[in-house]
Amino acid sequence: MLPALITVDTHKRYNEDGFAFGTGPNEYLKNEYSQIPKGGRVLCLAEGEGRNAFFLAPQGYLVTAIDQSPVGLNKANKLASKHGVTISIIVIDLDDCDFGIEAWDGIVSISAHVPALLRKNIHSKIVHALKDNGVFILAAYTER
Repeated sequence: MLPALITVDTHKRYNEDGFAFGTGPNEYLKNEYSQIPKGGRVLCLAEGEGRNAFFLAPQGYLVTAIDQSPVGLNKANKLASKHGVTISIIVIDLDDCDFGIEAWDGIVSISAHVPALLRKNIHSKIVHALKDNGVFILAAYTER
């Protein structure tokens, strides 16, 4: 098994009132999401409280949000339901997740902070999990 996902105490963060990063989508995703084939299946990795999944669903995508925090994903589900939006949620660690083969039209990874070895493993899974015309949207940064 690969090293555990590096996180702050997400349960504590997500138990607080409001949304840690707001309910609006990441700006990079907002600018790039249309690259994903219309009406396609989208997997959002390390989705936390679901702001990006919440944004993609009304754009016509079938969205699945995964995260290790049931607290965060519960907030995502409540937010979506409140606004009449449907997203699927799966509580799982990224290192335990099988993304499937040619299963997704889009995979979104916004600020998924993981150790280098786990990141390499995840990215190799993504290559196989995307359909032929699938799109991987990645926003990340280094410690610097």
